Amino acid sequence: MRFKQLVSSWDLWAGVVAALISFAASPRWVTNGLAKDLYSTAISVLSILFSVFFASLAMIMASSGDDFVDFLEERGDYSKLIWTFQFSLGLLFVALLASLVLFAYAAGRQSAGVHHQSSAFLTILSFLFFYALFAAALTVHDAIAYSRLRAKYLEVLRKRTKSN
Repeated sequence: MRFKQLVSSWDLWAGVVAALISFAASPRWVTNGLAKDLYSTAISVLSILFSVFFASLAMIMASSGDDFVDFLEERGDYSKLIWTFQFSLGLLFVALLASLVLFAYAAGRQSAGVHHQSSAFLTILSFLFFYALFAAALTVHDAIAYSRLRAKYLEVLRKRTKSN
C-alpha cells in the first residue's frame, strides 16, 4: 500500500518534472562555480527544513495524549502521520546529504583546476531537492489536519466533562 502511495503521490512526480526541466534546460557541462552555488543554496534550504521538521516530529509525538493517539489509531491515522513525517524526514536527510556530497565534489574539482562537471549531478539534485520540498509541504498539510483534529477532540472532551 505504501509503495502505491509513493508512486501515485504528486510530490514524486513534481520531483521528476523538476529533474526533467533541469535536464532539458542545462547544458551538458556546467561550471563548478555555478554548481557549488546551487548546491550551497540547497544545503541552506534543506538544513533549515530538516531541523524544523525534526523538531515538529518531536513536538507532535510529545504533545499527543494517550487517549488521542488511541482515538486516531482506531483507523490507523496516527501511524500514517508518523510514517509520513518519518519518510519526509528521511527524504530531506538524503537530499541534504546528496547536496553536501555534491558540494564537496564540485569544490574538489574546482580546486584541482577542473572547471566543469556534468549537469547530470544538477539533475539528480533537482529531483531530490524538489521531491523532498514537496513531500515536506504535504507532511505539513497532514500536521495541520492533525492539529485541527486534536482541537476538535479536545472540544468534544470539554463538552463531555461539562455535561457530566
